[in-house]
Amino acid sequence: MIACGPIEQHGPQTPLGTDLYIAEYVMHRCAEHLANHDSPVILAPTVPYVNALFSLSYPGSVSIRRKIVEEYLFDLLVSFAADGFKHLVLTSQHIDPPWVRTADSVCERVNEEHDARAIHGFERLVVDLLEDPSPLDLPGLGSRGEAHAGVYESAPMLYIKEHLVRKQLLEKLPPVPIEFSQFKEAESFRELGNGLGYTGDLSQATREVGERIIEHYADRFKDLILRHVRGEDVYDTLRFSDF
Repeated sequence: MIACGPIEQHGPQTPLGTDLYIAEYVMHRCAEHLANHDSPVILAPTVPYVNALFSLSYPGSVSIRRKIVEEYLFDLLVSFAADGFKHLVLTSQHIDPPWVRTADSVCERVNEEHDARAIHGFERLVVDLLEDPSPLDLPGLGSRGEAHAGVYESAPMLYIKEHLVRKQLLEKLPPVPIEFSQFKEAESFRELGNGLGYTGDLSQATREVGERIIEHYADRFKDLILRHVRGEDVYDTLRFSDF
C-alpha cells in the first residue's frame, strides 16, 4: 500500500498536507485489518506530490504535470510488481478529476502489462459520503456545498492532527457553499466563493465528527481491500463513472 496525494491549500484553517494525512491514517487502519485477517501488508513510503492544478495559485501548493505523475507512479508500481507484489494499492482521498484519471490509467497499465492487481482509492468513498451522509448517523450534519477543505476534511484533521488545525478560524470563517458543478466554470479555487480555498460550513467541524467521518472511510475501504486481496473484483465500487 502506498499513500499518495497533493501538497495543496486546504483553506486557511488546515495544512497543505491534509489529503496525505487523511490517506495515511486510512492506509494504516486498512493495514491493521488485513494483518488481522492473515494478509500482512508492506507500507511503502508516502508519495507527497501529484497533480493539483486547481490550487496552484496559492502559496505552498504544488502541482506536478499529469503525464509526469503518471510515468513516475507507473515506474514505482512496476518496480514492486517486478519484485513479486501482485496486489498494489494506491491510497488516496484526492478527488480532483485529473488525479483520478491519472490513478486509473496507472493501475490499468500496470495490470495489463505486468499481470498485477493494482487499484486505487478511496476517493470514490469520499464523494459517496458527500452525496449521502446518512451512514454517519449525524442528523445535524449536512453536506450541501461541501467540495474541498470543508467539514469533511477539517473535522478528520481535528481528530488525527489537531495541532495542525487553526481551530480559532472554524467559527470565524463564514459558510461558503460551493457545488462540484461550479468547478467547471473556474480555473482556480481563487475564482470560487470568497477565494480562500475552502467550502461549506466549517462551524460544524468537531473532533467527534472527524472521528466518525474518517473511521467510515477506513471501515469501507478496509473491507473492499480485503475482498480485493481474496480475489474479488471491487473496482466498480471505487471507480468514478462520470470523471
